[in-house]
Amino acid sequence: MKYSSFNLNEQNQKIESRIVVALERISEAFRVLLWNESKENSLSPIQIQILIFIYFHSTEKCKVGYLADEFNMTKATISDSVKILLSKELVTKETDPIDTRSFSLSLTNEGKKIAKKASLFASSIEQPIEN
Repeated sequence: MKYSSFNLNEQNQKIESRIVVALERISEAFRVLLWNESKENSLSPIQIQILIFIYFHSTEKCKVGYLADEFNMTKATISDSVKILLSKELVTKETDPIDTRSFSLSLTNEGKKIAKKASLFASSIEQPIEN
């Protein structure tokens, strides 16, 4: 029978179990930090992640399909988030001249400002790791 990594006996006996639990805790910390950052900007966590992604990636990767693959979400879910970012004037669409159905996303000045600040959301985790 396989035992859960969350079982204290497993954690005491196997380094893999301790690593799994540590990763889960780090993941939870990331979720909380990202959620706090999103609330501060009146955006959802995925909208913040999209802004950060666009800020650090080339134009050819800033398409709905690529974002859906990157974040393991449906195109419809990403499209809904993009519509909100467009309505808040944080991103703009740049239509592909070859395929007019396709477009890339770029940040507006306000979008860049939010993405730059939001991209530091995990910095509070780095300090303990540095120590």
